[in-house]
Amino acid sequence: MYSLFRKEINQFFGSLIGYLVIVVFLLSTGLFLWVFNGNYNIPDNGYATLDGLFSMAPWVYLFLIPAVTMRMFADEKRTGTMELLLTRPLSTFQLVLAKYLAALVVVALSLAPTLLYFFSVYHLGNPVGSIDTGATWGSYLGLFFLAAIYLSIGLFASSLTDNQIVAFILALFLSFFWYTGFDFVAGLPVPSGVAETLSSLGINQHYESVSRGVLDSRDLYYFLVMVGLFLLLTQISLFWKRFPKKRAVLRLGIYIAATALAAVLMTNHFFRIDFTAEKRFTLADQTREIMKEVDQPAVVNVYLKGDMLPAGFRKLAKAVKEKLIDMNVYAGAPVHVQFIDPYQEVKPSQRKGYFDSLVDEGLKPTDLRIKTDQGTSTRLVFPSAVVRLHGHQTVVNFLQNDPSLPAEENLNRSVELLEYQFARAFRVLMQKKKPKVAFLTGHHELDQWQVKDFSNALSENYDVVRITPDDLLAAPDSFRAVIVADPEKAFPERDKFALDQYAMKGGRLMWLIDPVQVSMDSLSEGMMTLAFPRKLNLQDQLFHYGVRLNHDLVQDVQCRMIPVNTALTGQPPKFTPAPWYFSPLLMPSQNSPVGKNLNRLMADFVSSLELVGENQDVKKTVLLTSSAYARTTETPMEVSLDMINEPPARELFTQHHIPVGVLLEGRFSSVFKNRMLTELHLPNGMEPKYESPHTKMMVFSDGNLIANKVHKGPKGVQILPLGYDRYAKQTFGNKAFFVNAVQYLCDDSGLMELRTRTVKLRLLDKVRLREEKLKWQLLNLLVPVLFILLFGVVFNFIRRKRYAH
Repeated sequence: MYSLFRKEINQFFGSLIGYLVIVVFLLSTGLFLWVFNGNYNIPDNGYATLDGLFSMAPWVYLFLIPAVTMRMFADEKRTGTMELLLTRPLSTFQLVLAKYLAALVVVALSLAPTLLYFFSVYHLGNPVGSIDTGATWGSYLGLFFLAAIYLSIGLFASSLTDNQIVAFILALFLSFFWYTGFDFVAGLPVPSGVAETLSSLGINQHYESVSRGVLDSRDLYYFLVMVGLFLLLTQISLFWKRFPKKRAVLRLGIYIAATALAAVLMTNHFFRIDFTAEKRFTLADQTREIMKEVDQPAVVNVYLKGDMLPAGFRKLAKAVKEKLIDMNVYAGAPVHVQFIDPYQEVKPSQRKGYFDSLVDEGLKPTDLRIKTDQGTSTRLVFPSAVVRLHGHQTVVNFLQNDPSLPAEENLNRSVELLEYQFARAFRVLMQKKKPKVAFLTGHHELDQWQVKDFSNALSENYDVVRITPDDLLAAPDSFRAVIVADPEKAFPERDKFALDQYAMKGGRLMWLIDPVQVSMDSLSEGMMTLAFPRKLNLQDQLFHYGVRLNHDLVQDVQCRMIPVNTALTGQPPKFTPAPWYFSPLLMPSQNSPVGKNLNRLMADFVSSLELVGENQDVKKTVLLTSSAYARTTETPMEVSLDMINEPPARELFTQHHIPVGVLLEGRFSSVFKNRMLTELHLPNGMEPKYESPHTKMMVFSDGNLIANKVHKGPKGVQILPLGYDRYAKQTFGNKAFFVNAVQYLCDDSGLMELRTRTVKLRLLDKVRLREEKLKWQLLNLLVPVLFILLFGVVFNFIRRKRYAH
């Protein structure tokens, strides 16, 4: 075997055709990756990754590998040396295997110069070395497996004929069919089960899985089985005339039956190795459990497809596809994924109506400025998906849009949240009954119009109701969470007791309390108003739980801009944006699943709070703070728009990240412990509890954080989106933050923890690329070719010198 192996290596590298094949492969790959504009171009994409190489390789290999294998048996048959090989002390399998291993080494040597691409991306990263090394080596492993199958197909094709050209064309066709043909057939109107089976027979599905940097035992088994199948077919083809036909057919049948049986057994018993640095293709236990409960086929339509998508959105679309593939691995029933290009679904004349229907379904489009050969055009993109299951559907919008961040950062945040968003969507669709979330009433809290947008957002997952403290006393187990939203009237002791007992029975509370009262009507009319402490009779209760609300106001350098008339007296009004320090833009904690990857929150007249008490059973986490440049001012105090003309000195803003929102988790003791309860007139038979099980509550020192603006006019009531600033024409993160907050309060499965997943943003150094682009293009085009040519000179020099003697 070794002699035949060496003979094949020497014959390939001893001919000009061998070097020509490798040089053409390296030149074409280098041009597409470093010079030609397109989806594969590494500098244009701007990401520190070799995804372009691994996406293009299956198509380049379609021509490279048949060129390597076409002569291996066809030439032996043509020259008559096949009979000589049969006289050697080799079994038929050893003969085939020796040639196969030689071809594998040749392909590996042709691939070795592409490591220069890895070196280049490594050093062009921002910072240097930002490429995911583990994922890259895992992808190279996938490329090796792909070559292994193509080579076995090429050997089989070469064994069928004595003409090299016919062998090349036949190998090209078979490889192409085995790579993408099964997917094409599966796309025909056939039953879903048949389509899944057909797709699993093709190379594409398995190569895409491994080329990400994930080795699944089922993919590994597929590659080994397919290589073995074509090597067996090659062996049968070569010696078809020498062996009984029934014996050959029997061997082939036994092989197929045994491998099929093993594949069935491996369906539910497999392992996966995730080579990526952040293990981003390893699903959390919570996601796996949710997917196991999928008992009917699900359909996911992703509306993020198109040839004109920028690199960042192509990366997002690829991440969506990969995440759904991973989730389908653990699903109890198949998850069918379809990518849709909205521009190709209908005729141009019908697009507007079609796009409007998508928006009505809940899909959120975004405008992109795309450069084309004709100039710059605007294109509407829908980074969204519709998930359908059990006759219901829900929309998943991927894009996390924070205007203060670069586009790459927003897209990376979108990738980080994909697992949480899809897992939540499947759980919502499998939810048989919505839990109730209640707004407390009876103390002049925010009315239904002021929380309309927030309530609508919650209604997708919860049944939103409004209750009184008596309702809470009568049926505390009926409500998953209770929200106390900006009360203005003091709480009687009975009402406080109702909330306390709700918490003692494991209920979840969200307190949004304004400890300072400011008349917004007076201020909006340009008058001076007074900020003074509001007496709600809740300070002792919150203090007992571990939070003290301060009677002060937070002023922040990072604040909203409001229009101020700067025109001189007697001149037409001229409005100029000016900072209003009493409207801070609050910072959500990036270490909490509630606030991670969210935009800042808009607030008006927010107070500070402090964590108090030494209860070791309660964990306290700050969720919301001011910026690093803030201060507090004590009340009572006068507040007027004239303060804009005389702002406080910047040197006074010395307080960093003042807490205004906090999460409390653990076991609480009752405020009414060791107190007489006779005056509360409790319902007959009620037994108070004085210690709670593990539960959660949140406290925020601004009641209007969940209040949307309401305009009442002749056309009716107009509800503005929660967090919308009509002056800046921007929507802040209030709604997303508090929807997450409620979901965290109600979540016992740990699903919200998926929001803390981090995927490192790996970018190329744009400055170096701009200044050194030609250098890196020449390096990656010429050096691999020169390496192969130098290898050829040295190889042939040594060979001639050896045989000259």
